[in-house]
Amino acid sequence: MKIKIATLDDIQQIEVLYEELFFEMSALQPKYLKPAKQDVVFIKNTINEKKSDILIADINNRVVGFLLIQESTTPPYSCLIDHNYAFIIDVIVGSQYQNHGIGSALLLEAKKWAEKRNLDYLELNVLSENTGAIALYEKHGFKDTSHTMRLEF
Repeated sequence: MKIKIATLDDIQQIEVLYEELFFEMSALQPKYLKPAKQDVVFIKNTINEKKSDILIADINNRVVGFLLIQESTTPPYSCLIDHNYAFIIDVIVGSQYQNHGIGSALLLEAKKWAEKRNLDYLELNVLSENTGAIALYEKHGFKDTSHTMRLEF
């Protein structure tokens, strides 16, 4: 397996994994999320932007997982300390390739990506129902720093 930065040639395989990601998310929160396709323009823009990349896990020229990462900065609120950081937007490993170290390899490469850019830290959001992903992130040193709460009526 190789971890590398996606090119425009990888878009079709990334699209397939996005469908799997959105399907899995919709199963975890069916009241708020639904199966969908990712906008191809979004994927192209992410690949072409200087402050973002899609890191792909490649096995025999097949994209079996990816991690979408972008540079970000803290909002300009007077109470916040300014930071430049890497935000992980999406992570998916194809279901038949899970539990083989691919997610870990993607996270390690994301850390290198952020360090090369002299960013302060990695940040991500994860659905509270996604216990497998949470366990993986905690294994890599991620810590819970906030909660999103919802009152339904």
